[in-house]
Amino acid sequence: MTLPDEALQADWEKRIDGTWADLWANLWPNWRRVLTGTDSDTPPPAEPVLRLCRVTTDYEWMGTFEPLRWLPAVTDALLWDENGMDLGPLTGVAHEQGRSWDRLQLAGNAAVDLSELSGTPVRQLILSNVDVRDIASLADIPGLTSLTLDLDGCRGNGATLPPLPDLTDLVLHPGTDVRVEPGPRVRRVDDAYRPPYDENG
Repeated sequence: MTLPDEALQADWEKRIDGTWADLWANLWPNWRRVLTGTDSDTPPPAEPVLRLCRVTTDYEWMGTFEPLRWLPAVTDALLWDENGMDLGPLTGVAHEQGRSWDRLQLAGNAAVDLSELSGTPVRQLILSNVDVRDIASLADIPGLTSLTLDLDGCRGNGATLPPLPDLTDLVLHPGTDVRVEPGPRVRRVDDAYRPPYDENG
């Protein structure tokens, strides 16, 4: 059921046991710009942000993905960061355990520990310019049907993918070379990776 605007914020605040004003006050300026286009200290209307299904950080390194824990409607995220990524905020919503993703892009320069996503359903996963600490952990991500790898020069390139029974589409960008068991359709593309801004909205 889709809540009307006047009820959405109240329902959200009850669910997270907090207020929109408090969340906005604690957001870093880069996250304010990503979500609303402004880093003003004055909280904008909550409803448009709470209805967001898709977020892109547009090549900006964010420092933390924690704000996504408070945005349960988001199921499509194109994310960039540097150094190490804490993926914990992508695995649950506020005080609840569990969430799922239609599409999740993790891009760097950064290192990712995919074991942090263990048990979190992701339908389409994109790994771009990131060092993958344990590519075998892909096997612990349920529902993975599409995997895009852009790993030229990164740790994890050249590895053997674990068995991924749901995987039907594997896209490899230039310089990426992984070994894979027969099963998924493998597409080797000649073009450099470009974020899928225009797909699915």
